[in-house]
Amino acid sequence: MNNGSGPQPTDAAAPLGPAEPFVFTGSASEYYRIWIVNLMLTVVTLGIYSAWAKVRRLRYFYGNTLLQGHGFDYHADPVRILIGRLIVVGTLMVVNILSQTSPVFLLLIVPWLVALPWFINQSLAFNAQMTSYRNLRFGFQGAYFAGLGAFVLMPLLAIISAGLLAPFSSGFRANYLGSHTRFGTAWFDTDAPLGRLYANLGATMFFLIVLAVLVFGGLMLESRLVTGGSRDDRVAIFILLGVISFYISYFLVFYAYRAGVRNIVFNTTTLDGGHRLSSTLSRRRYVWIMISNALMVLGTLGLLWPVASVRHWRYLAQSTHFHPAGPLDGFLGRESQKSSVAAAEYLDLGGFDFGL
Repeated sequence: MNNGSGPQPTDAAAPLGPAEPFVFTGSASEYYRIWIVNLMLTVVTLGIYSAWAKVRRLRYFYGNTLLQGHGFDYHADPVRILIGRLIVVGTLMVVNILSQTSPVFLLLIVPWLVALPWFINQSLAFNAQMTSYRNLRFGFQGAYFAGLGAFVLMPLLAIISAGLLAPFSSGFRANYLGSHTRFGTAWFDTDAPLGRLYANLGATMFFLIVLAVLVFGGLMLESRLVTGGSRDDRVAIFILLGVISFYISYFLVFYAYRAGVRNIVFNTTTLDGGHRLSSTLSRRRYVWIMISNALMVLGTLGLLWPVASVRHWRYLAQSTHFHPAGPLDGFLGRESQKSSVAAAEYLDLGGFDFGL
């Protein structure tokens, strides 16, 4: 898939060049000082400082992520972010009040779904334009109807099909994101093969079944209620433990599926037709990091959030490589197109995450 603005990608089976690793040089103790100051100032200013906190956080993580000895940078203006957030919060408050006043306003979900692709495209464009590497900006140029398919229609089909069409949804979204992103004037291109995505789904489902059986067996052994009570009580407990086991296992394997998709997508992404990306995430290690991070944060009431954030970012960075086909000095810059900071903040406040 290609948007027609850049060169066609090379064959996905072409051999990779020498690997240039992404390196994260930050530390949990260093980021903890930034995080605690951000948190305190955000609380004291009743949330106003959150815009500056976001910029400080992203500048820290981007600046400490190095490729060929050069870090990335984030250039957003905190004042623009604050204005965008105020617009979003005010709009959401009005919509919430109207929906509580009359059930008719629940129909706003329809225009919201219609507008969602525009919001997402604007958010992606803004965040890409605010990101640079060696003083050269990234960019994103989306298309409404392709975005509608990637972020609304395909996810709905995946849900309706009980996950059977999830590879279609993952592949369509990844190809859309990759093929509409540029670095300077050079375009990325992603062509994730459907067969590999379904193989990843099969491996994930097998992992889900094995894990569910293990969790269910552990719960059965721990539950003394299974041996007592009436037959109906034992059946009810058996069903309850089965449901609990499935949901626990599903939560765990979601990260396994996501890691597999990321590997497939990155390994089939090119830049300017020759430079390539690769990803080597281990599903088991990634699942362990995500689950242990969640337990760490919950167990300390959020105090170890900086440790979990640095741990996650570092593993993603060290599992990502760039394979240059030549020097990167030849890329030319391009004037950034306008995008909506309010749209970006709407998705940021809503918890949307399109990272691969």
